[in-house]
Amino acid sequence: MFSKTDEEIIDALKPVVKGIALLVGSDCEVVLHSFRDMEHSVVAIENGHITGRKIGSSVTDSGLEIIEEILSEGKSIVGPYRGIAPNGRPLRSVTVPIRNKRGRLIGALCMNFDIGKVINIKSLIDSLTVFPNEKMITEDIDKSTSLSVEELMKEIFKEVLHATGAKGDLPPHERNRLIVKELYRRRFFQIKDAVALVAKKLGISRFTIYNYIRELKFEEKNGR
Repeated sequence: MFSKTDEEIIDALKPVVKGIALLVGSDCEVVLHSFRDMEHSVVAIENGHITGRKIGSSVTDSGLEIIEEILSEGKSIVGPYRGIAPNGRPLRSVTVPIRNKRGRLIGALCMNFDIGKVINIKSLIDSLTVFPNEKMITEDIDKSTSLSVEELMKEIFKEVLHATGAKGDLPPHERNRLIVKELYRRRFFQIKDAVALVAKKLGISRFTIYNYIRELKFEEKNGR
């Protein structure tokens, strides 16, 4: 339940959204989420043209994954990590969780920098495209320059499905987990609506996919 103080904390950060955007420029989307209403979590946004979001938009599937990471690992910041905008452009992103005085997560401040315009400038590549524990296959990003995001997602899923099929007959739950594991390795779930697409293709729930992702993160963390 949101308190009056929680609302005041979120409201106090709205000018910060505009300030960061003015400083960094039009290639950086700055988004403030309030978790009072997850279906309409965006309460302030600048440069929304980068992802097509606006005030009243909901948290994306990749956003839900990040929230899960914040809650399960107690992180005070997530990123920088690689994302993909709806138009296929690569993003460098950082998410800062917002907590109240009791430590409860009440929102998030997210910054998504469009590095598509500077990807070929060496001096900026060195500083903007290095990601800790990078897992994504770079060919997937290369494809995004010539394919729409929907086509890119379908192409990657098709490749992974084919590769998994080559492993022989497997029980459905093992096969599904292998598919999610490979997609996770490629950072596929950073793409908007990726979890919903995979859930539909595999005939399983989004909750099941999030469980697989949680298990994979645990294995990564423990070196398994």
